[in-house]
Parts: sequence; structure tokens; C-alpha cells
Amino acid sequence: MHLEYLKNEKHWGDAPFRPDLQGAVLEGKRGRILVTIFRAGGEGKHPTILLAHGIPGVEKNLDLAQGLRRVGFHVVTYHYSGSWNSAGDYGIGHCLEDSETVLEYIRNDTEMNFDTEKLYVVGHSMGVFIAAHLAAKHPELKAAVCVAPCDMGEGMMSEKGRGQMLAIFESAVPWLSGTSVQALFDETEQNKGKYQLSGLAEALKHTPVYVLNAKLDDECSADVHVVPWVTAVQAAGGDIIREEYVTDHSFSDMRNDLIEKVAQYLIEQVEK
Repeated sequence: MHLEYLKNEKHWGDAPFRPDLQGAVLEGKRGRILVTIFRAGGEGKHPTILLAHGIPGVEKNLDLAQGLRRVGFHVVTYHYSGSWNSAGDYGIGHCLEDSETVLEYIRNDTEMNFDTEKLYVVGHSMGVFIAAHLAAKHPELKAAVCVAPCDMGEGMMSEKGRGQMLAIFESAVPWLSGTSVQALFDETEQNKGKYQLSGLAEALKHTPVYVLNAKLDDECSADVHVVPWVTAVQAAGGDIIREEYVTDHSFSDMRNDLIEKVAQYLIEQVEK
């Protein structure tokens, strides 16, 4: 794996086992789940990343997918039910179920050369909620990277957090199918204990976790969405690193740095 390929891209030319881009349509609990697979160049199996975007997924982090592919990872991105033409109704619980479907596909596929001994999960915003729950449940995921976390459970535990969650739902619903602001708010309220990331601390302590949060994040502030669960994982003895940067929720002016930091961390995990 070669971090220098981020800045000095290898040109494969007319070579066998070129990098490529493929789509897949999976059958989920509510119908089709649309998947994109960024396949790294080179023969044989490749370490593989499940990349989970947030709600509603306006920021899909495809530049991150391209960068991670460039340094040698296969990257699998996907759209949750009720978003971006995946079938069915959108719901937070549905997002968790869809992610399980995609992970099962990666584990069982025999054509894409996914290295199932080197599986990782990366999430942004609500995708961190997905990534943390997957990592807590599936020890085959060897590390998790969490960018600008949105803790769906903790967000409902305080007046400040509830205000942030309401604003998130109001901005997201026009992009989604089969849901409403009230439906998302009610679902999250009813499941806040189950969704709270601090409740995963004991399960997460066995998985290396890298957290990158944004000091200027006015959508998911660190005091609500980062500190409680990171502190809980630390208290449980977990292998967790947290770094804070002076940028916004989408790391809008730090994309190159973000890609390099995530790539470097995951390469180190692969080489352990």
C-alpha cells in the first residue's frame, strides 16, 4: 500500500488488473440497495472499506473513496433505503439494517476480491452512528474511522442536542422518501437509549477507533455528539484516538488533509 499515490497517482495504462468502478444492486429488506464499488488496482485480494454517508447523504465523501482506492483499498459505498433511489422508506433503523445487508454482501462475495480478513468501516456524520454500531457488533471489522460524528441517541438526551437533531431532520427530509421530520424525531426519541453510542463502549473497546471531529461543527457539536461516547470508550479501556480540527461538519476546507489522515491510519491498521 502506498500513501504517496495520493499525490503522485500511479497510471496503470493498458495493464491487467486496472483499478475500476462498478455498481451493484443488492436486495435489502425494503427492496433494492444501490451500491458503488471502487476497486483498487492490482492482482489478488484487497483490504476493503465499508463507507457510510450521513443523512441525507448530500456529502457522499466520494473524494475520500477515490483516495482510499488509490492507496490500495477496495471501497464500498451505498445508499440507505429511501435515499438516492434506493427502494423503500427511510428510517434510522432501516439504515442499520441496510448496512448489515451491504456488509453481508462484502463477506460473502466471491468476485470482487474483497479481503474479508482485512475489513474496515468509515462513517461520516450519521454514518458514524452506523459505523460504531457495526464495529460493536462485528469483530471482523478490524478498525473504525469516525468523521464529524452524529450520535443519534445522545442527541436526544439534552435540549441542545434535541434542537440540533430537529434541525438535521428538517434539512434532510426533502431529500428522503417515506418519512417526515416528526417520524424521524419520534423514532429517535423512542430508541435513544438503544441508539446512544456510549452504550457501545464495552463492545467497542476491542476495536481500534479513530475520531476526527470539527471544532466549528454547528450541526453536531462535540459536547453532544463526540465527548460522551469517546469518554465512555476511553473509560472502558478502548483503543480510541480523537483529533479535533478547526473546520466545519463536512471538513469543507480540509478534504485533502482528511483523506491523508484517514488513509494513513487505515494503512497502519492493515500493516499491524
